[in-house]
Amino acid sequence: MTEFAGFEMPLSYAGIVKEHLAVRASAGLFDLSHMGEFELRGRHALALLERALTNSAARLREGHAQYTVLCTPEGGAIDDLIVYRLAAERYLLCVNASNIAADRDWLAGLNDGRADFDDVSEATALVAVQGPDSESILQTLTKTQLGAVARFAVVATEVAGVDCVAARTGYTGEDGFELFVAAERAVSLFDAILDAGRSAGIQPCGLGARDTLRLEAGLPLYGHELDRETSPLAAGLKAFVKFNRDFVGAGALAREAAQGSKKRLIGIRSDDARSIARQGYKLFYESEEIGEVTSGTFGPSFNRPLAMAYVNTVALAANRPPEKVEVEIRGHRVPATVTPLPFYRRRNQIAQPQSTRP
Repeated sequence: MTEFAGFEMPLSYAGIVKEHLAVRASAGLFDLSHMGEFELRGRHALALLERALTNSAARLREGHAQYTVLCTPEGGAIDDLIVYRLAAERYLLCVNASNIAADRDWLAGLNDGRADFDDVSEATALVAVQGPDSESILQTLTKTQLGAVARFAVVATEVAGVDCVAARTGYTGEDGFELFVAAERAVSLFDAILDAGRSAGIQPCGLGARDTLRLEAGLPLYGHELDRETSPLAAGLKAFVKFNRDFVGAGALAREAAQGSKKRLIGIRSDDARSIARQGYKLFYESEEIGEVTSGTFGPSFNRPLAMAYVNTVALAANRPPEKVEVEIRGHRVPATVTPLPFYRRRNQIAQPQSTRP
């Protein structure tokens, strides 16, 4: 167990590598009840989302979701989140645990009491099933035809006799479902899914495997790749910024899009296949410091260390990162190769609707 954003969370059950590989090969079961949930309702709900978020919630059909970013007027990221349109005038927002209070206060300030806004984080649990066998495992527990639920679609259903909102979303780079459920029903739902998936090799997974999976998939983590000093454009999230709208930060982001970001997110692999570049480690090119690692760990799918880092575009020729850099690890500079993101992309990706998590 470990402390995370004020919650006591499982770091691992049977070991990070075993859990990671189970998700890639079969399925993993995650308790994500630390995440925050807000409900927005009423005729002013959409106007609030259009004002607050970089992506356009007006593009969302009922029963679909989109990845988006909450920005400051200067274009820095307050949080990244997913918006689910449950009905014509009803939305569910899933936000990062460390930002629940900040997000709630920011949105409440923009809302000024017009939309019905409720923080339902304490009453809501979140259980995620991720991996290629996630659909077949859950199908044994529900009458809903999960094969008809598209990527980033959401449906109200019953799983193992528990009412829940099931979304085909995730944070692992694999197919899967995230199930929003009343907090008091979470344990029975978790246990039922674990029993149903036992023959398929489902593995309960902790924060450690969640981090290695998302890093391999090139997915940003708030406080690492995103923060109030970093824009979604620098993080490679331009697809989730819809301009020609008056959202908070639009002007700053439009200027950045025209002039170019001052830094760029890249992937790197240490050439010795052993040295792990951790957050905060410095990057060098031809003896000049050019950037800093944001996330780094051992990638079980590749059996070698992987990392993401920001490089200063001003210091780079033609605004392009070099093919080789050096990472300063415990006083020594280790050669590393710049690698396109994501490191991992699953095979046979299912069809995706208009918006996806990066």
